[in-house]
Amino acid sequence: MTAAASAVTHRTTRQFTEAFAQRLVTHLNILRQESHPDDPPVQVDNVWGQMQHLPDLLDLQFWTVEDDAGIHAHARTQFMRGPDNQHLAHLDLMVAPHRRGQGLGRHLLGLAAHAMQAEGRSLLLTATNDRVPAGEGFARRHGFQAAQSTHTNRLLLRDLPAGLLDRWTTRTEDGYRLEFWQDAVPEADLPAYAALLDVMNSAPTDDLNVEDSHVTPEEVRAMERLSAAGGRTTLTVVARAPDGTLAGMTDLSWRAAQPQIVGQGNTGVPDAHRGRGLGRWLKAANLQRLLTLNPHAREIRTQNADSNGPMLHINTAMGFRPFMASTVWQGDLTATLDHLKEST
Repeated sequence: MTAAASAVTHRTTRQFTEAFAQRLVTHLNILRQESHPDDPPVQVDNVWGQMQHLPDLLDLQFWTVEDDAGIHAHARTQFMRGPDNQHLAHLDLMVAPHRRGQGLGRHLLGLAAHAMQAEGRSLLLTATNDRVPAGEGFARRHGFQAAQSTHTNRLLLRDLPAGLLDRWTTRTEDGYRLEFWQDAVPEADLPAYAALLDVMNSAPTDDLNVEDSHVTPEEVRAMERLSAAGGRTTLTVVARAPDGTLAGMTDLSWRAAQPQIVGQGNTGVPDAHRGRGLGRWLKAANLQRLLTLNPHAREIRTQNADSNGPMLHINTAMGFRPFMASTVWQGDLTATLDHLKEST
């Protein structure tokens, strides 16, 4: 079957249904057999739960190639309707192995690119990984440029260096203290925590054409609701400076249905508080708390830019090792559409 003969269905957030979530999860689990063969399957309840709690500012659209047998390919775009990075849209495009080479990906890319251009976006960001080589070939053929090299790094908890957590959490008294929050930021700290997240703008962006982003307190709450709706428990630890201000944070999260795999989220310490070992302290203390709250945890995964030397230094010392290599690609929308037109 050719791309032209394949039915494509377009859905926006108002058109998501539980039946669509079920079909999408079946498709995603087929794809994950290629990229993550040893992981537990994606759960319908988690995906449908999140679909029902998407933030109002999030524009999320799907284009799917499907028939009575299910979904065989999809393109997903997303961006935040806010003041930051108004030129960007993120693209996720995947074709099931048995349907590759039929022009489905190219057709879906054209539909998504036209839609994002109509939304005023000018740049698409997408990612590929080394476990699905077809992704890199597709990106290169359609004019995307490699802009950042990253790895998913993994810590198998059985390989955690003996005594490391105790060493990293033993400190000379300097007035800093830790506070642990589960699932939600305390209301009194919400504005300060949202401001603290600006520290993530200091992470390397390499050749990516992106601007700094600024999270609002309302967006923090929206992300908390989304995470909970997806079945996640989130454990955040913050460092409080002697004057009471927030001086750093890190977070871990896991799903009750898949407690063995834990995700490491943000870790950051503002410039004014660096050089005091707060990053190591935060990560070690949160891991200690995790082992108490989630005894089923077996590994922690985190995404790091290969150029992020300071964070990689900490993670490597903890026992994180490369798990999967990824590349972030960017494509100018006008050039992408011109390329598609020329290759018709």
